[in-house]
Amino acid sequence: TPLPSPSQTISSTSSLPRPPPLPPNPDDPVWNQLTSEARSQAEGEPLLVSFLYSTILNHDSLESVIAFHLANRLASQSMISTQLQSLILSTFRSSPTISSSIRADIMAVSMRDPACTSLADVVLYFKGFHALVTQRVASYLWKTGKKNIASYLQSQMSQVFQIDIHPAASLGSGIMLDHGTGIVIGETAVVGDNCS
Repeated sequence: TPLPSPSQTISSTSSLPRPPPLPPNPDDPVWNQLTSEARSQAEGEPLLVSFLYSTILNHDSLESVIAFHLANRLASQSMISTQLQSLILSTFRSSPTISSSIRADIMAVSMRDPACTSLADVVLYFKGFHALVTQRVASYLWKTGKKNIASYLQSQMSQVFQIDIHPAASLGSGIMLDHGTGIVIGETAVVGDNCS
């Protein structure tokens, strides 16, 4: 059978039933801004509706969005995305600092990178941000004695994002890695708060 024309795809995609938006959370302005931007992008670009709903709008928190998206980016034949998603979410829940650091990193990119047009861009497309979050998860695992899985994440980060940050490196928050390709941050490195 023939494929639908682009106009048929757009009209059928834009008529999909949409779940109601989550109510704003006054305690999480980053999450509120992200979901508002994603809804606007979905309304303005019908071809991205399914992508934006699966990656952002069908989730109930920033942590869930990032765990889902990173797991799909870092998955391999030997480590499927659902395993990684569970590992990442578990780490987010266990670490007292990752959530606030992630929000500071998102805002750092949003404020310092003139190419960034929205928080959704940072969360979905900026591999420097993805590498930072991966390192934060790997670092927590490294510090809690799970060095093998931390090393696995470092290896996947290097292969997928072309950025190599050792799990034992000390990273502050509010960090922006612009472009990122070829960046190496070693085991004994210390990167302070609000660095670009």
